[in-house]
Amino acid sequence: MYLDPTYTIVMIIIMGVAAISQLWISSSYSKYSKVKPKNGLTGEQAGEKILQGEKFPVDIVVQGGSLSDHFDPRNNTVTLSTSSKNSSVADIAVTAHEFGHVSQKFSKSFLFNIRNSLVPVVNIGSQLGYILIILGFSLNLLQLSTIGLILFSFSTIFALITIPLERDATKRGLHFLSKYNLISQENLPGAKSILNAASMTYVASLITSLLNLFFFFSRVRRKH
Repeated sequence: MYLDPTYTIVMIIIMGVAAISQLWISSSYSKYSKVKPKNGLTGEQAGEKILQGEKFPVDIVVQGGSLSDHFDPRNNTVTLSTSSKNSSVADIAVTAHEFGHVSQKFSKSFLFNIRNSLVPVVNIGSQLGYILIILGFSLNLLQLSTIGLILFSFSTIFALITIPLERDATKRGLHFLSKYNLISQENLPGAKSILNAASMTYVASLITSLLNLFFFFSRVRRKH
């Protein structure tokens, strides 16, 4: 498939945005992982305090490298990175954010439910859609390309929903930080800095997905 120069240039710019967002969160995490909260709590202990206070029916597992933390709603497990055993503002902030996602599930957040329902479709559509688009162009079967485009579009919808969902998880996480006195007020800006940096990676993903969708759409439309 021919990629016009404009698309190539924009893709380079998007790759630059993604690289900058990754650098931002890495540098922010590195900075605040060296800042210890006055109460001496670790990220894991912060998670246990939230769990005890909120009575969420989830388990905490500690494994993986830094910033690999995530919540799996399928088995109700919050996986914290091994760095969560450290006492730092960064690890406490990341832990609180993951419990923000836990709160979304058990408060029956509409966006959370929609996003989870899209996961299997996106996992299939992002790969199969691209293949169908290429095959459609190669075999001159526009209907096949159109089906591929529809499947591929779900990844863009997924990326679009993810941004407000992540922002909401951050808001809920910040609430937990204050509610359970996990960090002091003077360290709150540092926690916000880390979580805002993390949200930029999702913005970069959305821009990339939109760009790809627009490019494929314009190619399919040009063929009609």
